Amino acid sequence: MANKHSSKAATFSKTQILSSVKFKERRDLLTVLLKDEHKYSLKEVHEEMEKFMKKRVK
Repeated sequence: MANKHSSKAATFSKTQILSSVKFKERRDLLTVLLKDEHKYSLKEVHEEMEKFMKKRVK
């Protein structure tokens, strides 16, 4: 019997992520962090933001 739930997370383009209501407060940051040609899961977007926010200030 086939599994009804896919183990692969949905992915979104940079344009889709930037136009979403969920990320409207971080749109400026995501514009810089995300690559145009790449597709991201929501988990990846959160990880990218977290990685950036934890970087040391020079």
